[in-house]
Amino acid sequence: MSGLRERLVSLPTAAVLALAVGIAALVGMVGGGTLALWRDVETVSASMPSGVVAFGVRASAPVAQTDYATSATDTVDFTFGSAAAATLYTTGSVALLFQVDALAQGHRGLRYTVTRQISGGVFGDSTVRLVKVTSAAACTATASGPDASTSTPVPSTYSTTKALTSEYWCLIATFEQLKGSYGNTASVDAGVTTSGGTTSERVGAQSSWSAQVRKTFVPANEPTHRLRLAFTTFRPGQ
Repeated sequence: MSGLRERLVSLPTAAVLALAVGIAALVGMVGGGTLALWRDVETVSASMPSGVVAFGVRASAPVAQTDYATSATDTVDFTFGSAAAATLYTTGSVALLFQVDALAQGHRGLRYTVTRQISGGVFGDSTVRLVKVTSAAACTATASGPDASTSTPVPSTYSTTKALTSEYWCLIATFEQLKGSYGNTASVDAGVTTSGGTTSERVGAQSSWSAQVRKTFVPANEPTHRLRLAFTTFRPGQ
């Protein structure tokens, strides 16, 4: 270990930071892949690095995906389309879980905003809510909570942690298949008159009908929808 310490001391600051990030990423992969999202997105000062910032989104079935930021100006996306639309169309609801991982070392906090880009198809005709939940298991179509779009997972208190802060989000969509119903009643009332002009008999008929109008979509043709996540770091007092 002393030999490794001596070699680190002899390296330039930027090289030391790059090596440290590489070691941290390797440790994360051995430990289950959690730290594989680590990316250094900050410039290095002449004397001391400002630390590591990491930001990414992960999801499992039915929309398994991973997207992570590689620079401080990057956004990350959570996308969904025909597979989720098929469930929504046939059952009337769907709950999509995704996880956001964040890390900011030093005297920096991290906050992010989720912007919905949902248009057309079954999802475009549905009621959509975005709720933060306490665990993956809590993401169901009946999950309660305010419709949200922002979060600050990392405060600006000084930290050298290598552990990511993870948050769980649940996108809940409900689809009403019936567009409406319509009913009507038609009646006929006629009198039969005699040659003298007086009515001797009246006859009548009545008929009623109703119908339900259903919305028709083809889930296989559902466009790709996305939630776009943009993050920023901030210093104490900002």
